[in-house]
Amino acid sequence: MNENAANDRSRILTGIITGIVLLFLTAGATSLAVFMVSILVFGCTHSLPEWLYYIVFFGVPLPLIFTSIIVPYLYIKKQKAVWIILSLISGILLSCFIFFIWFLILTQYC
Repeated sequence: MNENAANDRSRILTGIITGIVLLFLTAGATSLAVFMVSILVFGCTHSLPEWLYYIVFFGVPLPLIFTSIIVPYLYIKKQKAVWIILSLISGILLSCFIFFIWFLILTQYC
């Protein structure tokens, strides 16, 4: 019984550490996206509307934040590794897709 409780505590601690690491990676990816926005907008001759920036500033980190919460939760609840990996990849791909949509919209303004 104590061994099972120790395994659960270890699993919870590993899940929490994984969530914290994923949040730090989310912050890094968001800062990289903001940096890329500033580089891509540098060549525009017209002033862009503010809502265009909101797509990147809110759209890119939200899927990553949800992913950094869902992945440790699935790990703690002992779900299959396929679902954990699938949720991680889908969060990353959704974030990249939102940035790609922003880039396509940017081509209409610059």
